[in-house]
Amino acid sequence: MGDDSLWLYLGITVMISSLVAILRPEMLVRESRRNWEKRLRELDAGAPEAYFEERRELEAYPPRFDVNHATLRRFGVVGLVLGIAALALGLS
Repeated sequence: MGDDSLWLYLGITVMISSLVAILRPEMLVRESRRNWEKRLRELDAGAPEAYFEERRELEAYPPRFDVNHATLRRFGVVGLVLGIAALALGLS
């Protein structure tokens, strides 16, 4: 297994993950500020907590950043270009 196969595997892996980001960005968004705010509003309205001290955890650890679908798609396009470049490097 040489350097060429490493570039091939890297290119294929990056291309697959980039295609997921482009076609199905909702699969990559685990926590968003919108979901966090929605859940806090639900708890304020009297919804039961899903687990022990859910409210305390939500208030103590807000999401660090909110990546929207358009941003994920842009990252996916960049990753796809890099994946194709790695694949081309491995094939040459």
